[in-house]
Amino acid sequence: MYIELHAASAFSFLQGASLPETLVERAAALGYPALALLDADGVYGAPRFHKAALQAGLRAIIGAEITIDSASGTRDSGLGSRKPGTREPGTSRPPSPGSRAPDPGAPASWSPGPRAQSQTWRLPVLVASAEGYKNLCRLVTRMKLRAPKGEGALTLEEFDGFTAGLVALAGRPVLDVRHHGVGGLLDRLVGLFGRGNVYVEMQRHLLRDEECENAALTELARAFRVPVVATNDVRCATPAERPLFDVLTCVRHHTTLDAAGRRLARNAERYLKSPEVMAELFSDRRDALAGTLALAERLEYTMADLGYRFPIYPVPPGETAPSFLRHITEAGARDRYRPYGERARRRSAASSI
Repeated sequence: MYIELHAASAFSFLQGASLPETLVERAAALGYPALALLDADGVYGAPRFHKAALQAGLRAIIGAEITIDSASGTRDSGLGSRKPGTREPGTSRPPSPGSRAPDPGAPASWSPGPRAQSQTWRLPVLVASAEGYKNLCRLVTRMKLRAPKGEGALTLEEFDGFTAGLVALAGRPVLDVRHHGVGGLLDRLVGLFGRGNVYVEMQRHLLRDEECENAALTELARAFRVPVVATNDVRCATPAERPLFDVLTCVRHHTTLDAAGRRLARNAERYLKSPEVMAELFSDRRDALAGTLALAERLEYTMADLGYRFPIYPVPPGETAPSFLRHITEAGARDRYRPYGERARRRSAASSI
């Protein structure tokens, strides 16, 4: 009745507590036929996720959470040479006047809603085809090349022309009225990705304000004729990993468990729940449950479809690429290992295979 389409692993640095293999093992034990991994600003965990899923008999759906800079108007405003989504190393944005504290139960991928003052938010995207995977990698590469390690963001304008084969999950950030107006962000996402490639994402973590936000999301989805899906924004495989997730959160915020306060999650609900538990949570929203199955069927791409073509490298006449590699590897080994003994020869031969 349900497939989890929004899970993050430990490859979301300090924002996920479980290894990809652990998530796959748990999903297999719960009877999932497929699982989606959406790590922060990259597909670093995708190979290990795919390998583990292959061994467990699951289909590994690939995606990512992309950091978006809401202040996209600064991109061409002539206010300086800083590129969007970057800042000077070692600095951070000061809180805006009147801003509220971060949602205590929300990892960095979440926006606190219409009262939010943060200029960045995360857009979950899922890969539906090989073209979509290429586009996702292009977008991530563009972001990473221009920002310090661990930082960076894209503007929505930069998605233009690179959304084919991608599906966007529009969640709580679309309620950010201050930056986008009522329905403005959802309207932009539909324009960029196409109506059939945007889904409104609903979550239930037993938090007081969630149902008001879900009601607003439902109205927006109805107004823009966008389907709804349920997700759990998984950050760990089991509730037992909640303490580890809290420690990682403290490291991310440069604080301690005693001083973290509202930065820590309010409960342990962001674990990989069984389809039965999710069906009970969304018993009144069968459309959101069925939406996960329908969407998962569309996401046909897996890492098995990646393929690879080695670049053509010029070699001297009479040589092939393997033979030339073997020669230069042996030459380098003779220069590095003195004397060039049997152990070094074996290592050199293995390196040239």
